[in-house]
Order: sequence, then C-alpha cells, then structure tokens
Amino acid sequence: MKTRFIIPAMLVIGMATAPLMANSTNASSVITEMKVSQESEKVKVDPADLPALVKEAIEKDAALKALKISEAWKVSGEDAASHFVIKFDNEGQELVKKYTALGEVIED
Repeated sequence: MKTRFIIPAMLVIGMATAPLMANSTNASSVITEMKVSQESEKVKVDPADLPALVKEAIEKDAALKALKISEAWKVSGEDAASHFVIKFDNEGQELVKKYTALGEVIED
C-alpha cells in the first residue's frame, strides 16, 4: 500500500523539478558570458599619446599614412596582452586596425 503512494509521489516531484534543472544550465552560461565581458577594459587614448612604435607602424604603411585617426582605444584584459584599436577616417568610411604595443598589426 505504501508503494502505491510513494511511486506516484516520486513521479510528481520528478516532473515538477525537471524544468528547474533544465534552466540551471542556461543560467550558468549567462553568468560565464558576463564574466568574459567584464574581464577586458577599454580606455580611450589621445592619438598623440599612442606608443612611438605604433605611430611608426602607421607612418610606414602608405595606405594609412594619409588617413586621419578618428579614435584610438587601449584594450587590456586579464588573459591577453593589451593592444590598441585605432579607427581611421577613410573619406567618410571607418577603417579599424589593431596594433600591439610593439607596433605589430593584429589580424582578426
């Protein structure tokens, strides 16, 4: 007689907690994504304050030498070395290049 009550009760409890267990994995992935976005720091830099090696790399590139720098950002993160994201104004179109602190171009 006890098994007639226990087995259906276990079935009902299992069905009631199944959606909670399924949503717990989605919540952990959202938390992981939030951590990733908080690890990198982006700081706006004046183009005149860029490292000398980055300035030299831009001067050596004939296509970029004539373009004006519209924005420059220093991006640093815990797991990667800091780099510079530089936006150039190319006749109304935006051209974005990434450089290391040593003036090397980072390819995406």
